[in-house]
Amino acid sequence: MRKEVEAWFAGRDRNITVKHEKSDRGRPGEVLLLYSGTSKDAHFKFRVDAQFTLAGSSANAPSYLKAINVNVDKRDFTK
Repeated sequence: MRKEVEAWFAGRDRNITVKHEKSDRGRPGEVLLLYSGTSKDAHFKFRVDAQFTLAGSSANAPSYLKAINVNVDKRDFTK
């Protein structure tokens, strides 16, 4: 999930750099990621919350993305 988010930003705009800061575990099937980013003149933070459908109970069972949300708070932007 981390690689996909970083690749998406890199493919959209080469002037934006994102860095993974923290991962939290939610309930089974949830991934919570916190990123910091910079552009030419701004610094910002955003949170990615994803939900997966689990296809088994083991740690290596396949999973499928069900929903993804990207949340940005305007208070986390600085110039």
